[in-house]
Amino acid sequence: MPFDPATLGFPVELGSVPHELTKLWETDGETKTRASLLNFAVYSKGSDSLEANTELISQLVRDHACRAILVSHSPTAPQPKISAWIQAHCHLTKAGAKQICSEQITLIAEGVSDETVFHALMADLDYDLPLCLWWQPEFPETASPSLWNWIDRLIFDSANWKSPAEQLHRLHRLKSRSGSRMVLSDLNWTRSLSFRQAIAQCADRHALLFELPKIHQLEIHHAKGFESTATLVACWMAAQLHWSVAAHSPHSIQFRSQSGAPIDCKFVETSVGPVLANFILSSPTANLTLKHEVGSAPLVSRLDSSEGVWESRFYAGSESVRSLLSEEMNPGMHHRVYLKALALWQTLF
Repeated sequence: MPFDPATLGFPVELGSVPHELTKLWETDGETKTRASLLNFAVYSKGSDSLEANTELISQLVRDHACRAILVSHSPTAPQPKISAWIQAHCHLTKAGAKQICSEQITLIAEGVSDETVFHALMADLDYDLPLCLWWQPEFPETASPSLWNWIDRLIFDSANWKSPAEQLHRLHRLKSRSGSRMVLSDLNWTRSLSFRQAIAQCADRHALLFELPKIHQLEIHHAKGFESTATLVACWMAAQLHWSVAAHSPHSIQFRSQSGAPIDCKFVETSVGPVLANFILSSPTANLTLKHEVGSAPLVSRLDSSEGVWESRFYAGSESVRSLLSEEMNPGMHHRVYLKALALWQTLF
């Protein structure tokens, strides 16, 4: 089915977007209030994702009021052209008296360079607000500083990378351009949040805390296409416990503890189920399992040790893109621990 631009709102001239937005709010009357806490830009290649991204924005603004700017870029189109649309996403307040609205600008760029697209995007920013950019395709080989120096938060999904080694190299190059300003937000990391929180809470138990230096085996079961998610969890644990990478092969890593003891880590693909389905941590005298069954809301843990047996349940969270993005758009998410896990992951390539 061909893309229907009617879903993008009202077509406007590219240079008159700010003026047309002002007119949009003037004609909406006193029952609607414009709200915006940040610029949220979404960059995609081609127009295939525009309709889905627009629907996602209409849901996100219920929790994160913003100026949303969707950019669809088709650099190989035969005729150079940038078209623009505007619309408002509104929802009722809890009191029901007024509607709170966020604005969306959509830019479809055809046959133009990255630099031209970035200038068009920058022209439509609300400069009083931070810029959060969700970069949906893989990172470019060369990148102009025109846009990257302005980004406060860069959202991406490393689970979609076809060549993680090259993408990590490009990501670090982009990060170095922006210095400490740009916060990295990997949706692939966010997918494991509930698992990591549950593991950390289990580790607070004296019985497991005592066993951590003696761990010799780690096994993580994951859905097809999400071994990178499981690998990030393993690298997170390794970074926290000061393990180093001794060797690695497809679907396995051998870490080495501070004392020099080997820790064998294995990744197992499951045919059905959630992104992360099972986590098994073993020492000579203890065993921790953390399971997320198909269709089950909680994560269920079981700790067997010489001190006894404990079972607990933890909130599993949601794997929807909306939930992951909503988590990342919260202020204060800096992910210093993620950078440590990312550094270990990069040593595997």
